[in-house]
Amino acid sequence: METKHKQQIDQCAQLLSSQSTDDEKLAGLLLLPRIIDAQDGDSLALVFESMDSRFLERLLRTGIKQHLKNQDDSPMLGIAAYVIDVFASHQKIAQHPRMLDRIPTLYRAASLGIPGVSAEAMQALGKILALDAGAQRILDRSELFVDAVSETELRNMDVAGFVLKRCSEFIHLHDDISIYAHGWGCLVGKFSSMFDAARDMVKFELMSVLASCLEPLDSDDAAGIDAVDSCLRVVSAISSGCAWILSQKSEPTKYTDQALVLYSHLARLWPSHAYSRDPPYPDLTKNSELALRLACIEGQASLDGMMICAPLDKKAGKMTLEQEAKKEKERLKLGWKYPVCAEIASGWLEWIGRWLDEQPDQIEPANGAEKQQEEEQEQTIYKLMSEVQKLSEASVGFLCDWKDRTRDDLQMLSSAPELVLSAMHLLGAWLATDPKLHKPAIPILPMCATWILQGGNDGAVIKEYMRPCISFALDTCDVSEMHYVDDLKTRESRYARPKTLEFASPWVGSIEFDDLSRAVYNIPSDEDILRARQSQAR
Repeated sequence: METKHKQQIDQCAQLLSSQSTDDEKLAGLLLLPRIIDAQDGDSLALVFESMDSRFLERLLRTGIKQHLKNQDDSPMLGIAAYVIDVFASHQKIAQHPRMLDRIPTLYRAASLGIPGVSAEAMQALGKILALDAGAQRILDRSELFVDAVSETELRNMDVAGFVLKRCSEFIHLHDDISIYAHGWGCLVGKFSSMFDAARDMVKFELMSVLASCLEPLDSDDAAGIDAVDSCLRVVSAISSGCAWILSQKSEPTKYTDQALVLYSHLARLWPSHAYSRDPPYPDLTKNSELALRLACIEGQASLDGMMICAPLDKKAGKMTLEQEAKKEKERLKLGWKYPVCAEIASGWLEWIGRWLDEQPDQIEPANGAEKQQEEEQEQTIYKLMSEVQKLSEASVGFLCDWKDRTRDDLQMLSSAPELVLSAMHLLGAWLATDPKLHKPAIPILPMCATWILQGGNDGAVIKEYMRPCISFALDTCDVSEMHYVDDLKTRESRYARPKTLEFASPWVGSIEFDDLSRAVYNIPSDEDILRARQSQAR
């Protein structure tokens, strides 16, 4: 029986070889699924090594052209997609160069939406791209994939989104980004341009594609890509597309929300491009100001939505802990948009601080036109700062309200870490800029100390957000940070807020500020020292 089976496999391999006629190859394709189990990797590898892969490519291309021309579904197209999917089930075959060469055509077939055929092609594409060799091939030969996208006219956004996200995930997991930066820029540049140019449902669908593509990247990835192939054109196109949606008041709210989500990725990854005030793209500044203003408005509305919910009646005892947690979770879901808005606002605050520091000192007085331009720019920045201040004030109020609703500070961080981290990112940037908000923010300092000391990795992030705030508060009071830290270590707390300094922070000299500083600078408190001594005594 085994001898007969081997003879059938050998016959199939011979039929599929390059020496056979097209009719014989078709017979081999029809025979293949009947005699070889999809899990039999050794037999499949034997047949694959012998077969003419170019024949599969011709079947795919011919079937695609026939479908696009006459909307007729070629049965051979389905057979070819199925056979490739079977081969792709085995990693060794899936990453073979002859399989990698099929990626652009598989993308075309997957994008057509042909029942059965496109599903098989998508499965095969997913199996190949799940391997590093597949993602690397797309990035190495991005122009071929861009051609495939142009030919299919984005008929299936799910396929496009999967491919772009996989390429970004591949870049994020590899150290040498420079090798793949140009290919990534070519791919994303194509989709960004289409997003900017579209004026129909394609535009809204492309928002999700681009957002899922940018989500896996971090700031280091973005800097690495930008260093090799400037992302300014990509940022400009996405920014322009988002601004068009944000300015369409008649569109449903969900599209505005999606545009803010997409723009928040630009703020997170390339703030120097997203907020640049003197780029070669004149509308970029205007678009960023629109996005920032709307982010501040929507962020405040999101906080209001959570705060207007009636607090739980803890004294009534009518709810179990599980019911309380469920109710609180439902309330916090109302604020899903706030982290997005806070990302945009905090990114702008950090960028504007750097930008202002980099401006050269003016030696010669500006002429009339230059002076007017500078004044207009100052007024715009002042208005934007005012919008961010409102969101920051609302964030402080929300944290204080949230504190009153929960049993302890750590519960806040564990129940909604993204909400806490985004609020602290924004407040960290704002509180290190203007001391006016320091007084109302005093109640959140003990929360921050608790999160830093007991919040694990999230606490470490909050520590980095608060460190510049401490330095800034001390600076407003003309206090040396180094001396202050030394005195905290020796328990010599002799600092108070100088009343003669107009903008001196009210934090300095307060117990809350000292406790926060100990947490940030890893200085044990008196209670910690006492507990350690008691432990040693035992």
